[in-house]
Amino acid sequence: MSLFAEWSGAATTRPPSGAHEFQDLPSGKPVTLLGSVLGGDHPGRRDAEEITVFKSTGHAALDVAAAHVAYSVATARGWGIRVER
Repeated sequence: MSLFAEWSGAATTRPPSGAHEFQDLPSGKPVTLLGSVLGGDHPGRRDAEEITVFKSTGHAALDVAAAHVAYSVATARGWGIRVER
């Protein structure tokens, strides 16, 4: 199992700023930064059988980036409907 987070403090900082789910990990269990995967410095999921866990700690920039990707894919594929205000 591989663990990923968007900032190193998710695993090294106690809650409420750190991720509760990453506290008390076994010694030597790495948490890889998502930016390392996106930048090509670290592999992401290596095969279809590998279990990966991503823990978002609620950074607004990541939420905006995810929404942008979801919106771009949906509009390119003609999914959803446009709602006017």
